[in-house]
Amino acid sequence: MTTKNKEVIQKVNEGFVTGDTEAILSYLANDVRWDINGVLAAVGKEAFRKEVKNEAFEGTPTITVTKMIAEGDHVAAEGEAQCKKKDGGMFDAWFFDIYRLEDGKIKEMRSYVVEKK
Repeated sequence: MTTKNKEVIQKVNEGFVTGDTEAILSYLANDVRWDINGVLAAVGKEAFRKEVKNEAFEGTPTITVTKMIAEGDHVAAEGEAQCKKKDGGMFDAWFFDIYRLEDGKIKEMRSYVVEKK
């Protein structure tokens, strides 16, 4: 199961990079919860969709996952992300995401994001 769960997380990250929102949503439970500590608490697929299409950014991000660990129904992924901001700047950050999956779908996602200075 841990290998399948890691594959789900890889597919979701690929969806972010290619801009394929529908592919991302296909891997989510209907009542998914995404918390970005100190920034966001999105509940449900439509709230998740809104954040995937965040209006502060343009284009698709570059995401590099450097480590991924899976145990049981949890997957942890660490890496870096960059994306162009609509104001012309760049968002460049490290991230650490913890996912809980249920029946092959992401039920919870908790993100810790540290913007590089």
